[in-house]
Amino acid sequence: MTETSKLKKYLMWNKVNELFLSGLNKTQIGQCVGLHRQTISKYLSMTEEDFIASASYDRHYGHKLDSYESYVVSELRRWPFLSAPQIHDRLKEHFSDLPLVTPKTVFNFVNRLRLTHNLPKESEKSIRPYEKQPETAYGLYAQCDFGERWMRTSDGQSCKVYFFAMSLSRSRYKFIYFSRTPFTTALAVYAHELGFKYFRGVPHKIVYDQDKLFLVKENLGDLMLTSGFRALVREHGFEAVFCHKSDPQSKGKIENVVKYVKYNFLRCREFTHIDLLNKEVLGWLERTANGTEHHGIRRVPTEEFEIEKPYLMPYNGVPKAPVENLAPHHVRKDNVINYRGNYYTVPTGTYRGHQTLVYLEEKDGRLYIYSHETGKRLADHELSSNKGRLISNTSHRRDREASLDDYEASVRKELPESAAIDAYLSRLRVHKARNYRDNLQFIARRHKAYSEGILSEAFSKCLEAGVFNGCSLMEVAETLRIQSGESLIELRQETTPLPQVDTCAMLPDKTDISTFNTLFV
Repeated sequence: MTETSKLKKYLMWNKVNELFLSGLNKTQIGQCVGLHRQTISKYLSMTEEDFIASASYDRHYGHKLDSYESYVVSELRRWPFLSAPQIHDRLKEHFSDLPLVTPKTVFNFVNRLRLTHNLPKESEKSIRPYEKQPETAYGLYAQCDFGERWMRTSDGQSCKVYFFAMSLSRSRYKFIYFSRTPFTTALAVYAHELGFKYFRGVPHKIVYDQDKLFLVKENLGDLMLTSGFRALVREHGFEAVFCHKSDPQSKGKIENVVKYVKYNFLRCREFTHIDLLNKEVLGWLERTANGTEHHGIRRVPTEEFEIEKPYLMPYNGVPKAPVENLAPHHVRKDNVINYRGNYYTVPTGTYRGHQTLVYLEEKDGRLYIYSHETGKRLADHELSSNKGRLISNTSHRRDREASLDDYEASVRKELPESAAIDAYLSRLRVHKARNYRDNLQFIARRHKAYSEGILSEAFSKCLEAGVFNGCSLMEVAETLRIQSGESLIELRQETTPLPQVDTCAMLPDKTDISTFNTLFV
């Protein structure tokens, strides 16, 4: 047994006797120190000399893997980054007499050897060099991020809360806003407005992750902002600065704030109501987050903020909470939504990742489903009173009855006569064998907006460049149309208009036609 373990046991014996002399009984002492009542009785029956001489103080344990210590230590010296499962596998490979032990036993054994022989685990990758940066000018920068955490309610249930955090980089003055639902662009814009009102000003630059609430795409420095966020930037005149992907260290100040909120304010706090939580966090900001000395700058953020406040741009707006009349709902990867115990289909291809959302509306015994991005109606179903049913619309499924050849022929009749188009479709079928029907359906939906000349040239350029993708083909056609100055051919709109809904939360189309500019050099 190590000297550290002996010291801990000796301190525990002293603690037990101290609590007993203070008037606590054995059960209460056991609850305080985490020991069984019988262990407490044994400790109290011993004098200090008896305890030090007993096995309770100096007990020696044998370990099943002790005979393999030299081998494991030599491997860890050669390869410090080896994990416990890797060591376990090497022991199995080199020692046929290895006893049957659990992975946890090997993990504990390896950890004990690392501590005993001073063999810390090292990363196989090269260490990234960091430099402490000088403090920025007053009022110049702020950082922004989001967080989430599960909380307990008064009835013992769990609920998740989401929060927006903004911190001024120089003074470390912070603002937090909570929501019961995931943030949309509109809600994030509202949180910004509340933050600017709290700061009584607007910083000149704000640093963000490449979050889809703010940024549709970042193409080599060219930013495509979502419409709601772009309006916010233009209205208040600050510059949005986006970090590189997978680089949280570039905004470490706000990353620390998010952890501070989770593990200082929210830990062991009971959730009652979201409005009360937002009121409580303002009090926490005043007395703790902004009211006590910051360990990094060794100053109180509230006092530093009084210096920084005159350097902020003036804020003259009025925060207005977004009103979303329709409820957002997640789409499952099999293109259905789970609503009140039943599954309702949406068109195949609606799902585009785990954050794919739609709006739901109940009206006259039917369920209407609308796109979160465009607001167009995707589907409507009769509400089912049963449970566990799949309510589907056959038009949502891909056309599997018609053969692929027949479908290709029907699409080909709608396209201009051209040998380049015939060759392109033949090559497309080879390159996209599994998704050929999807590509044809995409071309069939989009090609009517372009003239025959534009379409023929687009097919020819994609054939020459080896670009075999229906979406890319239509992007090339759009670029050619813009270069030629032609107008889009107006198509009849077949979708039902969306009922009243807050359009600030909708995301724009993510197509970037600059992707294929290299085709036109």
